Amino acid sequence: MLRSERSEFPRGLKLAPDDTFLPLQPGQNEVNSRIVHDQAEPKPFTVSPLTTDGEERYRLRVTLLEDQYWAYVEKGMKQERTIRVEDKILALDGEPEVTHRTYPDLAQSVSTRRDVILRFDSPTSFKSREMAYPLPDPVLVFASHCARWNAFAPEALRISEAWSEWVALHVAVSRFELNSQVFRFGDHQQIGSVGRVQYVVVGNGPEVEEGRGPLNALADYAFFCGTGHKTTQGMGQTRRLDRWETDSDER
Repeated sequence: MLRSERSEFPRGLKLAPDDTFLPLQPGQNEVNSRIVHDQAEPKPFTVSPLTTDGEERYRLRVTLLEDQYWAYVEKGMKQERTIRVEDKILALDGEPEVTHRTYPDLAQSVSTRRDVILRFDSPTSFKSREMAYPLPDPVLVFASHCARWNAFAPEALRISEAWSEWVALHVAVSRFELNSQVFRFGDHQQIGSVGRVQYVVVGNGPEVEEGRGPLNALADYAFFCGTGHKTTQGMGQTRRLDRWETDSDER
């Protein structure tokens, strides 16, 4: 949780492009450059939109997809208790909530469910044929997750490129509840989908069963890696749901 504090720029804070940030240890310019600027897509971090409770308190979520950077971020949060987001100076209010899962843990604790429910909490879209495509098609969704997994997971845990063909043949949309929503970047805007989608594995046989492990691992990984493009700017925030709740369930 964050709270508004002052208007000047805090010393020692390194800013990421496009109004994102990573709170690194003061003086770590080289590390910041590697994380934010130098590394090609996909980037090893995501940033959520800034949300407020209406009382000068804000929430922001940052994920790292490579363990080697965590030490710098952890030190940065201890030494510099403020961050700048757009035109606001925000102070850390209490201790940050930290969730840490390794790639081996995600791979080893995976289920083999035939259905996967994902909720897209911020507008989600994909770059396809030089256009922004706003619908969470299963091939695009899981190709997005797979690209990030293979970029940052240990080599022994990487998923075969042939798996994307498995998704095209055996994963379908069985249920969805989506709305279009505008996501604004200063003077620019992007249309994306928000809501939830249930994906289901169709077909039987050994070749079908083999693909369910990666599907479930990536569904869990989506909470960290986000979905689609512009995930370092707030788009594509994603989480897996255990079940499809209805209004009667919530009551």
